Amino acid sequence: MAQINPDPTYDHRLAEWATSYLQTKDPAFFPFATHFDADQRRAFVHALRVGLADLQDSGSARKSSATGFIMNDSLLHDVVREWAAAGGNWPPSSDPQNPDGLVNLILGRRGQ
Repeated sequence: MAQINPDPTYDHRLAEWATSYLQTKDPAFFPFATHFDADQRRAFVHALRVGLADLQDSGSARKSSATGFIMNDSLLHDVVREWAAAGGNWPPSSDPQNPDGLVNLILGRRGQ
């Protein structure tokens, strides 16, 4: 089968940076992580893992493997973009002090 569009289907460099950060916790990959406290680092690591898992999962469906457009890195980009925009602080969706943030939604503590 010929590939219809030879352009990369995902940002391999970003996936490598995320993987390297997860292995080393070196803020050289994501400078905004330089001054994270332990809770922020844990939350960022979790978010990167979710983003990478979504990327991997998007490329594992047999039904789409022949189309050439199987990888989707939008969640990983969103994770990095959101944490970078927070500039070393908690992004609103991950801030444990935000009652409507993702952390509290997951833990079932919305609006408490």
